[in-house]
Amino acid sequence: MSDRPTEGLPEDPPDAASENGGTFVALVDRLEAGSLSAEEQRRLADLLVAGPPELVMAATRHESYSGPLPHPDLLNRFDEPTRRAIVQMAVDEQMHAHRVRERGLEGAIEKDRRGQRYGVIIVVAGLGAAVAIAPFSAVAAGIIGTLDLFGMVALFVAPRILERARRSAETGPPA
Repeated sequence: MSDRPTEGLPEDPPDAASENGGTFVALVDRLEAGSLSAEEQRRLADLLVAGPPELVMAATRHESYSGPLPHPDLLNRFDEPTRRAIVQMAVDEQMHAHRVRERGLEGAIEKDRRGQRYGVIIVVAGLGAAVAIAPFSAVAAGIIGTLDLFGMVALFVAPRILERARRSAETGPPA
């Protein structure tokens, strides 16, 4: 007998017994094992329709499964080489998904590094221009230097602030 709860189920409902030795519980056990004949399936359906709602509620079970592999019961129906091939395909698919995710992260990191390098070059060039112009016009040098620094702060800080605001908008206000 299976380990499912039988509390509230009658042990042997009067109309559950059959000449082929099938109580309601025995029919459900055979159903779980996947070995019900067509006649037994009809008998179980009749019992479920005729039985009290509590019996139907206690005897109904929903099972769902998702993932890269088929349900273990279904997988075990295949022969050994086919099972190995199915499992190997799932392993290969997972490795591919990990590589794709890793390459995406590496690309994003490299893009950030490249942006930082170019940003440093621009800052140094802007400050160099401000220093070169300073002897001729202190106001122009100050404006160039100030715009250069504010531009770099905006370039590096603003995206992070916008990203944080976007994340908080997606998650919604705290409850």
